[in-house]
Formats: sequence, C-alpha cells, structure tokens
Amino acid sequence: MNILYLLTDQMRFDALSCNGAPVCRTPEIDRLAQHGTNFTSAYSVNALCTPARASIVTGLYPHMHGQLSNMGNFNGVFDRQVLRWKGYSHYLKKGGYQTGYIGKWHLPEEGNKEVWSFDAWDTDRDYDEYLKKKGIDYDMGVSEVQHLEWGEDAAFCGPSVLSAEDHHDGWVAAGACRMLEDFAGGEKPFMICAAFHGPHFPYAVPKPFCDSYRPEDVPRWENFNETFRDKPVVQQKELMRWNTAQLTWIDWQKVIAAYWGYCSYLDSLVGKIMSKLEHLGLAEDTMVVFSTDHGDMLGSHRLFNKGFNMYEEDHHIPLIISCPGKEEGITMNPFVNTVDLMPTFLDAAGCPVPEEVQGKSLMSMLEGEVPQGWRQESFSEFNGYESTLLTSRMVRTRKWKYVYNPFGQDELYDMESDPGELYNLAELQGFVHVLRRMRKKMLGCLMEYKDSIAEVTSWQSNSYSLFVSDREE
Repeated sequence: MNILYLLTDQMRFDALSCNGAPVCRTPEIDRLAQHGTNFTSAYSVNALCTPARASIVTGLYPHMHGQLSNMGNFNGVFDRQVLRWKGYSHYLKKGGYQTGYIGKWHLPEEGNKEVWSFDAWDTDRDYDEYLKKKGIDYDMGVSEVQHLEWGEDAAFCGPSVLSAEDHHDGWVAAGACRMLEDFAGGEKPFMICAAFHGPHFPYAVPKPFCDSYRPEDVPRWENFNETFRDKPVVQQKELMRWNTAQLTWIDWQKVIAAYWGYCSYLDSLVGKIMSKLEHLGLAEDTMVVFSTDHGDMLGSHRLFNKGFNMYEEDHHIPLIISCPGKEEGITMNPFVNTVDLMPTFLDAAGCPVPEEVQGKSLMSMLEGEVPQGWRQESFSEFNGYESTLLTSRMVRTRKWKYVYNPFGQDELYDMESDPGELYNLAELQGFVHVLRRMRKKMLGCLMEYKDSIAEVTSWQSNSYSLFVSDREE
C-alpha cells in the first residue's frame, strides 16, 4: 500500500479534540481517528527535534544513532552521527517504493537524495526560493522570532506576517498535494512525508486562525502552580533562559490560545491533503500516519518550549494511523514510541525490518491485537540542549514515572494520584520500595536498549547509585 506520513513539530497530545481537548477543535484529524487507530499512550523518545527525528527515521534510540542534540549544538559534534545508519526511505526504495519528502528535516545532508534515498525532496531552501519568487522578503528569525520571543513583554505569539497560503506549512500542504499528483500516475507504490514546522514556536499564526480562540476560554493548567520543590534546579534555570518567570496565567492564556489556533490551521491543511488523496482515488490504497516529534510545555509547570525535563507535556504525543482494510475507530492504549514508526512503515510495505532496529511494528495493533510480550513501559532519554550537556532517562508505567538524573535529584511521580507531576516522591522514605522497583525497571530498559549508562567495565562499577555491580556486592 501507499504510505502518507503527516509529521508535525511540537504538538501536545491534548491539543486534539479526539484526545479530549476541551476547547481546541481538530475535525480533520479527528476524522482520521474515526477511520483508523488512535494510540493514546504514544511517547517520544526525546523531547528535542533532531534526536527525535533521527529516531523516527532509523527506528533507533538517540544513544544508538548518536544524534544526541539539535543540529549545531555543542559545535556540531553530534551533527553527522546518524549518517552511520540507513533510514526507512532507503529500505522502502530498495523494496520498490517511490519516496518523497517535503518540509522541515532538521537532520544532516538535507536535500541529498543519494544519501537519504528520496526520489523527490522539497527542502526549506526551496521554500525560501518560493518566497523570493513571490517577492516576499522573509526571515523567520528576524520577521517572527525576535519580536515575539525575547523582551520583557514578549509572549512568544502573534499574527504571522505571512498569509495562510505563503506560510511555511501552507507551502508544505500545497507541495504534498503536488507530490501526490506526481506519484499517483506511477506504477510503484509511494511513501511521502509532509513535515510541518508547526505548532512549534514562535506561535506566529496566519489569519484567520490566529483569532480562532479567546484567551479567556483557556482553562488553567493544573500544574501551573509549580514551585520546583525537590526537583532538579535546571528546571528553574529554564525560567531564566526563556525569560518566562514573569509571565502570569493571563499571559499564558494568550500563548495557548495562539497555539491552539496554530493547531487548527494545521488541521485545515491535513484536510486539504486528505481531500487531494481522495480526489486522486488513492484513499483506499494509502495508509495515513499522523504524529509529531515531541510535545510542548506551553506554560505547564510554568515552563516554555521543551528540553530539560521528562514531563508528560513534552513526551506524551498524538499518534493516529488510518489504514485501508484495518479496524476503524478503535483506541489502543499499549505504550508505543516514535522508534516504532520506522519498522511500521517497513512492515506495511512488506519490507524486512533490519535486526538492529529497536522499535517494533504497530501493524498488528491496527487490528486491535497487542503482540505477546509487548512492552509494559515507555522509555525516553535526554542528552543535552544548546549550551548544556546532561543526562536524563525516564521510565513510565501506568502507575509510576521514574526519572534518573545523574546530575541532580531523581524524580518519582504517582501518575494516578498526581497526574500533574507536582510532587516528587523519590526522597521520601515511604516510597523507597517503589523507587527500588522502578530503578530495576530502568536498568532493564538500559540493558535491553544497549544504553551504555548501565555498563559495568574494568573502569566502572557503579552508575551513580542506579545500580550496584556484582563486584561491589
């Protein structure tokens, strides 16, 4: 079958009305869920664009593919690590597929069709040329970011200087429609990824979507009263890094309303692409995947953006798969992860999944069946961002979340009684047994996914109290 992958950037799980959003409306994405499978316990392996996208492409966790931070961070030390591995496009093209990509890439060798095995590729450089040909002088950093993000009164949001048509994501949707037309007449099946920029900040939203929601209608986040007591100090430093400590809830209501407007704009573009798919007679032969790379704090815990935390808002993500011939309108709750997308694409195409891939295909779940031995937890990692290298690992079960922070306090949250993750229980005597069990589960994940944090070598025997080696016993 054909595969159409709609990839957003920094979209929260709770931004979709099919996921319970009380105000934000996403009817087109909801329609995908009605005709497919909504994975309600999907998580990102890493709440940072480049590592997360490299995991989507390769089916590997960041500590394996080596793309540990965003492009350019740490003098570009990690910028080319992922090139040691092949992506889904390589295996699909080898299996007889036409492959296409349009939009945000955020990985090395952007536009290099030979390296990444895309037959058609419209990059952000092509978008820049598109604007120039229309006589539009635009630079996101100058035109949108600087006046919306920095400064005492900046609140990261506002109307875009671009129209809905000329906005980056409008260009992506139009290009995806053209690519569908080009591929529709071919004899080969196709795989197309349409990668939007939004709803990533700056929340510069084109009209009329920038006015879709009233700030006063935004209900207060339950964890906005965060005090950061008994939590890693780096979370408080984030308030200083993004100048958000002075923002009141009224300020954040404006930001969230703009973000929701951005989500509704993207929803309209999903509808545009789906209409083209149906018009071309391809809907009955195409699996459509809608997801994102990671979430967005958006004022939860008073934090902006993403990065130095393992909160749900950053890691719990939307994932919807609509597949011809499969069950419709079902909800699946097992823990799935962004590393599972690559093997799912290959499985859907009838291509063998390489042994080194750490993710698992989701195809059987589209029939409502959970494979025997499926994981009972979700594992995520963080390795640093911009100016700061540090290590975090997270294991999330139904009841508990444990965050391993070698640089500071570990975190333990009761996800049933404290879903807002306000109260860190890791240092409390009464939870010592829970902490021990979660550390054991963490160690199991580290060993299974070959994360070197858990290595015992002739030079190393104790990983910052996470475990004690046999030698020390």
